[in-house]
Amino acid sequence: SMVNAFRSALFKRGKPQRLYFDNGSNYSSKEILQACVRLDIHLSHAPIRDGAAKGKIERFFRGFRDRFLVQHTHFSSLEQLNQLTHDWVENHYNNQFHSAIQMTPLDRFSIDRNKIVFLTDDAFSAEVFFAEEDRKVSKTNVFSVHNQRFECPVDLRNQTIQVRFDRTQLDRYIVFFNGARMGEASPLNLHANAQSRMPVLTAD
Repeated sequence: SMVNAFRSALFKRGKPQRLYFDNGSNYSSKEILQACVRLDIHLSHAPIRDGAAKGKIERFFRGFRDRFLVQHTHFSSLEQLNQLTHDWVENHYNNQFHSAIQMTPLDRFSIDRNKIVFLTDDAFSAEVFFAEEDRKVSKTNVFSVHNQRFECPVDLRNQTIQVRFDRTQLDRYIVFFNGARMGEASPLNLHANAQSRMPVLTAD
């Protein structure tokens, strides 16, 4: 859920220079850390047991409780609550004058809009949020991951590769080597793999 929220925020608001997170395990997961490295985003965590260090988000939560939850005490589903929350944040909170910044949050965001780098919603951007694990490639150009065996898209025998994958689907495995994208791995075909390794006999 945190990865999905992080991805949506980046596509909608652009890539920040720094993320400032709590110390919860979901904020320090491998996917979040690796995505920050790939996108050149600095990741910082608030000091433990320091409420003042999280003052801005705590103030937002207070406003959310006092101004939103008291008005929406009944809802039929989580989807409805999420939609009501989205409408409140976009149409009320972000468009309301804030005394601390002397303008609306949306106006403050727009001031620096020309400096913001937005991500392109394509397959390569999606891979930024994939988990990554190292794997050793065998002498037959095969590696194992999640109890499955795959063939590398190029010859990487006896090398250590990085395999990226979506932890929620486990249907695609992208091979990287020395920081370069090599391509998508294919499920092992034992017959074809054996044929490719058979010696070629020549007659005199």
